[in-house]
Amino acid sequence: MSAGHSAIAIAILGAFVACASGAHDDATAIATPSRAPPALPAAILPNGDGDFAPSLLRVTRAGGAARGGATLADVETCGDCHGDIEAQWRASAHAFASFNNPIYRTSVDRLRKDRGNKASRFCAGCHDIALLVDGAMDAEIEPKDRRAHAGVSCRVCHGVVATRPDGNGSYTLDVGDFPVPKEGDAESVRKHKARAAASPLRTASLCAGCHKAFLHEGTGNDHFMIGQDDATPWSRSAYAGSLGERVDAPIAQKECRTCHMPPEDANDPTAKGGKVFSHRFAGAHTWLAQMRGDRDQRRRVEEQLASAVTLDVAAVVPEGAARVLPPEDAVLTAGARAIVEIVVRNVGAGHRFPGGVLDAQDTWLEVIIEDARGQRIAEAGTRHEATGDDPTAHRFTAAVAGSDGKPLLARETHLFEAGVYDHTIAPRDADVARFAFDVPRSAGGPLRAVARLRHRSRRLALQKAACDDARSARGRAFGAEGLRRVARAIDPCPPEPVTDLARAEALLGVGARAGTGGGERVVRGDTRAFQRAFDHGLAMLHEVGERQGEARPSLERALTYARSDRERAMATGALARLAQEQGRTAEALELLTKADALVPAHPALARLRGETEAISWRWSDAAPHFKEAAVGAPKDDAVWARLAVIWGGAGRERDALEAAQRGLLLQPRDADMLRIQALSLRTLGAAADITGHADDAFLAHRAPDVAPRVRSRCTQDVPGCALERLPVHVHEMRR
Repeated sequence: MSAGHSAIAIAILGAFVACASGAHDDATAIATPSRAPPALPAAILPNGDGDFAPSLLRVTRAGGAARGGATLADVETCGDCHGDIEAQWRASAHAFASFNNPIYRTSVDRLRKDRGNKASRFCAGCHDIALLVDGAMDAEIEPKDRRAHAGVSCRVCHGVVATRPDGNGSYTLDVGDFPVPKEGDAESVRKHKARAAASPLRTASLCAGCHKAFLHEGTGNDHFMIGQDDATPWSRSAYAGSLGERVDAPIAQKECRTCHMPPEDANDPTAKGGKVFSHRFAGAHTWLAQMRGDRDQRRRVEEQLASAVTLDVAAVVPEGAARVLPPEDAVLTAGARAIVEIVVRNVGAGHRFPGGVLDAQDTWLEVIIEDARGQRIAEAGTRHEATGDDPTAHRFTAAVAGSDGKPLLARETHLFEAGVYDHTIAPRDADVARFAFDVPRSAGGPLRAVARLRHRSRRLALQKAACDDARSARGRAFGAEGLRRVARAIDPCPPEPVTDLARAEALLGVGARAGTGGGERVVRGDTRAFQRAFDHGLAMLHEVGERQGEARPSLERALTYARSDRERAMATGALARLAQEQGRTAEALELLTKADALVPAHPALARLRGETEAISWRWSDAAPHFKEAAVGAPKDDAVWARLAVIWGGAGRERDALEAAQRGLLLQPRDADMLRIQALSLRTLGAAADITGHADDAFLAHRAPDVAPRVRSRCTQDVPGCALERLPVHVHEMRR
């Protein structure tokens, strides 16, 4: 939900409280109707603590006699029959998820030292299951403990029998026996397969239980905060079948396994056509692959990363002139200032790009401007590889600060107070980075702008912390044990690999089109021209309100280049969104009518129509459109939250409650939906204990009061923070 929408929600909720109180008081004066109203549902509350709190792991032993962590750590027994799969797994981050990974060990040991061993159960529910189920996380972890090197093993994923949408290890693990198949005994094979392939195994919910996290008092933090979350962006995206965000090019639905477990050759009893779902789980961890000396795994990870994004030198803004798109048409004035705009679009990652722990990722743009002789006249981001802190670099990362407003760069999660900015890119969304330079007085011909998108797994501050830990006595002991187990030292101290994910260039200035590599004249119906203009306009929609209108020329240009009804609907829908967000209601509705004629009954258009009605406080008119959008985007919790707020503003408490509870089944800790639920139950006359629990749930998950102060301190006291807090900003290039 945008900041504007949040403000509207607050206003609605304030009115809702007043109206609800009055309605309830009036009801006491009316005779009891002959037909009793439908019974109220119970409040849907976030799952509470269990035996392994603050992890939400639950354990059962439906499979028979209970087995402990030593059994969970046993991969070799599985490998006796599934050798190729075991080999794939041993290359993965899952195999190095525990204390055998120096990056993780640095973070979890720090948490244990500062907040106590019990708090580290939060980590263990997803990283150290073999230790956690035995209660070992409450004591010192010894380097020679086999369980500390187990990672996420075969018996963990294949032992999950139920999942919940909370995160923080929100799954139920069957620690009972695995029936061992016997050769020639079909029934034993059937039982083994049934035990090893419980229904969650083939769903995104299995992955979401750990690739989604939150912080709170139990994790050593002062208040509730959303943590790592790859599951929610996916569930809100077209990859999950949720089409409420925008009209886009048709894409196939995909879930976690589609991208991270592609078919791979294997000689295995479970293979079909000689292939199994890969257990390498390739994602973005080039550094871990390098530490292990695994060139094949690193190659696969780099290919996965490169397929996620597109890069384009999209536009130029000459000093005192309008934006020129495409940049090959620009005419630059010698001695004047110009801004080149680079667009990165997330076209392949089903979650944010980059994903995972957003505050630790290190992905940036490196931009160079050369004159006609090939001499460099301006640069940005070129020192980031060496320093990790080049102020001219545009970084695709998020920053979370402590109480002093300073971003924490080495995964000190227990010190997190508030997020201060986030420049990662949602699925199918785009980001624009702007770079300013001075045009030389004697360029000698067209200028060349070259952009590279570069990535390394972790910030240098985190690498230094991991290196220091690895050189300690404890770190050396773990390293020696790891060497004994995997026949290779896992050393975090050598330089991290830096991967070039994409490269783009364009010629700028007089004679640009005549130069080698210059653009070709754009004609109507040019697919690349449409995509460049649309992506640029999509990215510019993130501008602050007073500059958001700068997206309009690009989107209008995209509309002229469109060659299909779908492309015309994409551009028209984006223009409608711009008009709606700028408060031009009549124009927005007219554009939505045009778009709807091109792609009828599209959920994104219904959502936009609802927003357009809501901005004029027409809640009853807005609600049916949001309901249509919610039905068309059933996994998108944000649409359900918005519908709940709108129904509340319209005074339809039962409908508001229904929508909120539908959304809470997807996102149990959403503050807006928890508040709507609490208000609705109170208005509808629920029992005091029910409303009390609902109120407590909202209060525990509301936005922290300290967040504005933390962000303000970052803006005022931290160099560069004020600039980074602008969603679209200009980087001054070095000469």
